[in-house]
Amino acid sequence: MTKQITDDLAQALWETLLLHSTKGRLRYGDITAIACEFGLTTKAVTRVWKKGIRSMGDRVAAVVKAGWSRRGRKKSQTRPRTTEDLIEEVEYAFHETSADTLTKTFLTLQSVMLEIMKYGGSNTYKIPHIHKDKLRNAGKLPITLPCDVQVYWSARAAIMGHFLAPNNQDASDLDVFLY
Repeated sequence: MTKQITDDLAQALWETLLLHSTKGRLRYGDITAIACEFGLTTKAVTRVWKKGIRSMGDRVAAVVKAGWSRRGRKKSQTRPRTTEDLIEEVEYAFHETSADTLTKTFLTLQSVMLEIMKYGGSNTYKIPHIHKDKLRNAGKLPITLPCDVQVYWSARAAIMGHFLAPNNQDASDLDVFLY
């Protein structure tokens, strides 16, 4: 679904975004809805929104320039200069991150933790590909990944052994965190 954004399309998109905004902010889900309406990706709509907001901050009226960037994907490259700008960027990223992305991210983190536990704390592991998109499409995406009992107990023993101090042979305080 790659669609080139012409200057006219970007201008129409910007005007639609402005109509949906209140005090320079969009409600949760507006970008997704507008992306569907225009047949674009949410990233493309987000780029137009950020570019428009930046141009308003620079007091430049025109959002769209000739020679709209047609390069590949880019990460957001804003550079907040104040604490307020940083908070605003974090809130914006929070609202633009989908639940699906977060679910996939946490599943990846779980698989990383499992591999670290299997390899005794080493970082020489390879993260197994669990085909999250296929599982999600089939409605079988797990919320948590199963952990083998032996892996759990060996990791727990390694942690307990690491934190035992020579003068304090009691690790009962650590037990609270490992259950």
